Amino acid sequence: MLIAKPRKGKPTLSHFKPFKGKDYVVVELRYDSGVSVSAAGFKAPSAKERVASSLNSILARFRVTSCASHFGLRDTTLRARSVDAPSTMPRKVPPVFAQSGVLQVVPRRGRDCDELARRLNRHGSVWKAYKAPQPVPAAVSPNMEPCQGYLCSSPDGIGAMAAWEYWGGMGEGVAVCDIEGDWNFSHEDLPAVTHLGGDLLGGDWKDHGTAVLGEIVAKRNGYGAVGIAPKARPKVHSAVINGLWNTALAITNAAGKMGAGDVILIELQGSHPATGEYVAMQYWDDVYSAIKAATEKGITVVEAAGNGDQDFQAAVYNGSNLQKDSGAIVVGAGVPPNNFYDHTQGSSTRYTKMGVPRSRAWFSNYGKIVNVQGWGEHVTTLGYGDAQTGAQNRWYTHRFSGTSSASPIVTGAVACLQGIAMYGDQAPLEPSEVRKILVSSGTPQADDPARPKTEHIGPLPNLEKAITKI
Repeated sequence: MLIAKPRKGKPTLSHFKPFKGKDYVVVELRYDSGVSVSAAGFKAPSAKERVASSLNSILARFRVTSCASHFGLRDTTLRARSVDAPSTMPRKVPPVFAQSGVLQVVPRRGRDCDELARRLNRHGSVWKAYKAPQPVPAAVSPNMEPCQGYLCSSPDGIGAMAAWEYWGGMGEGVAVCDIEGDWNFSHEDLPAVTHLGGDLLGGDWKDHGTAVLGEIVAKRNGYGAVGIAPKARPKVHSAVINGLWNTALAITNAAGKMGAGDVILIELQGSHPATGEYVAMQYWDDVYSAIKAATEKGITVVEAAGNGDQDFQAAVYNGSNLQKDSGAIVVGAGVPPNNFYDHTQGSSTRYTKMGVPRSRAWFSNYGKIVNVQGWGEHVTTLGYGDAQTGAQNRWYTHRFSGTSSASPIVTGAVACLQGIAMYGDQAPLEPSEVRKILVSSGTPQADDPARPKTEHIGPLPNLEKAITKI
């Protein structure tokens, strides 16, 4: 039996790193100082020459390399200041005159700025002197982690934050490959992503893939979202190869570049030839075969059940791969605890109730091969831009949904579990063992009058209990 080892201390945040410019001092001269500035330092008419000289002696002590107008004013404007300095404070100081008295003084050593400002503040001709700030962008994205309820403990979430307290519990050492159509590799909240192959489709595919990766591996950096397994190694492979849809080859190619303990996520569904409804991709023999081969290699495959509202036990599916065990963890969509549709989600009545939390979402496929569920609505992650607009690299959403949002939640849980299991060079769990643990330890599917639990989508993973089983 493997022993999960708790981490020592708490996870640390990697904070935003600002551009570090050269430190300098901003100097505001008094209106009546009669002093101006040039590249050589302070200067003044003969009547005020002693004032300028005493200021220059301060600069000399700190080996100042530059002294100039802070507002970039011309020399003629600066000279006019020393000539036109009023003897009494005017009722209204002209803006250009006020700006001509604001200077930037750059010492050779940035660490001298505080002392230089202190000495200048003691001079009678200086109104104020201070070290210039080193700003950071006001546009840094807000921390949306509190909106990610699926990270929290059972019964509402999967207990990801509890898993983070264990060595390996952030998915360390585990590669995760998302198979679909496109991704925004430049999103501010994604780590470096390895593109294993396939054609990138652009359009809505880019938002979809970005949202999926965000649920799993978004960086834990104090802003934006955070992934369930933020230290897993993200990889992607498009299911379009040489202009043709070839999901089976994408799975095979990805598996060839991955190993035991890693995870492949199939974020696709297809229209059944008889019913026309969306079903899981393993229905097609080539995909079923590719999944079997990947799991036999020790790679856990997570597969979306699809959004067709289909019972895979129905007679139309008899004898098909929708009633066979491919070795994958097939994921259905469950109702989240914040279980109301809002007016943006196509409901005819605002704030219509979805159903009982953890019951089957109305659109989710179900049946014996569906093993576990994830949130099927209200998932906060990257992309789309309803939660934050602006530049596309900073888009976030609170409304990712479907078995598309449910499957990455389970994928992240698998990565956390395998990371803990493999910590200290221990052997990874077999894919069948991972599935068994998630099913046996999960928070049970709930009953709903409209959608009873006999419409099987399985439990919601509970990492806190799952960890005790390894």
